Amino acid sequence: MDNAECARQVLEAIGGKGNLLADSVCMTRLRLTLADPTLIDADAISSLHGVLGLARRGENGIEIVFGPAVVENVSAEFAKLTGIGIGTGTRSVETDTQGRSTDPLHVSISAGQRRSFRIQAESSSTPASLPEEDVETLCKMLDESERDDEPTMAQAAEKGVEGHPRLLVINGPNLNMLGIREPDIYGHESYADLVALCETAARDAGFSDVRCYQSNHEGDLVDEIQSAWKAYDAIVINPAAYTHTSVALLDALKAVGIPAIEVHISKVDEREDFRQVSYVRSACIETVSGLGMEGYRKAIEDLARHLADAEG
Repeated sequence: MDNAECARQVLEAIGGKGNLLADSVCMTRLRLTLADPTLIDADAISSLHGVLGLARRGENGIEIVFGPAVVENVSAEFAKLTGIGIGTGTRSVETDTQGRSTDPLHVSISAGQRRSFRIQAESSSTPASLPEEDVETLCKMLDESERDDEPTMAQAAEKGVEGHPRLLVINGPNLNMLGIREPDIYGHESYADLVALCETAARDAGFSDVRCYQSNHEGDLVDEIQSAWKAYDAIVINPAAYTHTSVALLDALKAVGIPAIEVHISKVDEREDFRQVSYVRSACIETVSGLGMEGYRKAIEDLARHLADAEG
């Protein structure tokens, strides 16, 4: 079954386009928010080739677990069918009061070492394992992802000559809670709204591609920055709380040497004393603060101008 047919069957199994409110994609999961979750045909989704699991997310959400090489391809076809943009990169794991994962499947993969991975299925406090055939399927997907995601030197050079830059937008901890977290400071718009703004702004500024990535984990953010080397031409980064603590993010930005702009939704210079320190700032060409989500648009436009000036 090809990716387009898989996406079509997923859309049919959730009750059609009219039942879809929002979607996003993380490393292995297609996350869907539905108007009426009772319309889901769970058996039909679970039986699709490439689907490793299905989990509920809140009252109106589901997560369809694919392999990392599959989920982005299927989500792209899904977006074509629905006309709703996929916001990529959110990675979070729900836990119970003891800190144990409540997801039926948790796949943790280092972006820098895709062949080194851990698969953990948890039920209550007793670990369980995936069937051997599912492990073999995931290994194959990881191999395909590794081949597909690493651009060759020739591809990188060709991209630069053609003048179609690619943009990476990185968001740190708690930004997935936009609209819920302290709305008097961060506003009432959601993370999905932020992704949509970045996609539109990047397209308007002349970027050929934009990837929006969010994680609550410092190491994952470092991995994402490292993975941008030879793959992306500019980075917008809101490290959130890691702004004030992470030398690791600073070192990663310096290592890849990609033009970057630091963004903050709130006016950090008017907040607590500990927020006055930014470790990443010295690796960025500019800092945008206090403009709300529109700060991302300014950062994207400024990066586009910076790249154009560098070429000219």
